[in-house]
Amino acid sequence: MNIAERFGASIDVRRPDADAEGFFFVKRRDDVDHDVFVTGLLGVIGRADRLVLHHRTGFAVVRVSFDRSRRLSRLPWIETVGGIRFDPEQFAAIAGSPD
Repeated sequence: MNIAERFGASIDVRRPDADAEGFFFVKRRDDVDHDVFVTGLLGVIGRADRLVLHHRTGFAVVRVSFDRSRRLSRLPWIETVGGIRFDPEQFAAIAGSPD
């Protein structure tokens, strides 16, 4: 009996469709300037509205396809890319909307 069976869980390791969009956490390498990082991200993701947020400590949250997230992870100036669950409406309610 494996762990999944022991707890009555099911495990699904299928990847999403390449075109399926989602939110991804993107961390730059420490030796990369943040402005260069953001400019590079904008070039790869295609539109400014896909850059959901970023912080000078070296990360961003972007909305892109699964395929594009895989391409991001292969760039030499990117340290980490990982899918996240992100609710923009809840974020706006907490952080407030820019005027």
